[in-house]
Amino acid sequence: MTEEDKNFSLEGKTALITGGSRGIGYAIAEGIIDAGGRVIISARNSKVLEDAAKKLGPNALAVTCDVGDPESINTLIETAWGLGPVDVLVNNAGISPFYKRAEHVTVEEFNNVTDVNLRGSYFCSVELARYLFDSNRPASIINVASVLGLQPDLRQSVYAVSKAGLIQITKALALEWADRNVRVNCLAPGWITSDMTDSLLESRHGERLLSNIPMGRYGSVDDVVGAVLYLASESSAYVTGAVITVDGGRALR
Repeated sequence: MTEEDKNFSLEGKTALITGGSRGIGYAIAEGIIDAGGRVIISARNSKVLEDAAKKLGPNALAVTCDVGDPESINTLIETAWGLGPVDVLVNNAGISPFYKRAEHVTVEEFNNVTDVNLRGSYFCSVELARYLFDSNRPASIINVASVLGLQPDLRQSVYAVSKAGLIQITKALALEWADRNVRVNCLAPGWITSDMTDSLLESRHGERLLSNIPMGRYGSVDDVVGAVLYLASESSAYVTGAVITVDGGRALR
């Protein structure tokens, strides 16, 4: 193994990935395992989650969690730490269940999105930090936000608000925890093909969305994995509070 390979290695590391049963989260789990780490994946659907863990193999464990529920988060972190301890947290769980104008969004829809995308990521990070500080362990926390948190688009107001808040959470926690050697960074993916976005990208709106990407293509889950491995590994040991766009240049528009 070269020195460069060692820098990107996650040998002996345990990563907790929320929303890890499918799409980007599952791909991140695969990437971390390939880099030598082990993963604890979480999601709301126990059956889908268990099936995903089996597919990932012996270096994957599953813990059911609804990150929209604070009590469920507490149980997740306590359980994961008992299986870990946890060296990397990837706050990937997120929802965007509608594509509508702002004046048509209900209070319930607003709360559902912000509970998962914003509050869930915040308290997953805070609860893990308590264990990290008590044991004086370093860690890398990676928040999966969105380019829409930097530059909103039509009919995505609540999702954009939640991801903008997650970007600010990243910076606030990075500042607070830098002296405890807990790094907090953020990815801002653009339009990535996955089961969460396929119906939108294949709809009549897809042509407009694609036309705003300078590289001329949608991203793949593998495009996100490389950035996660960088932030999870020692290659980014002096990086905290960063927001890395993985968007084919979309934010440049």
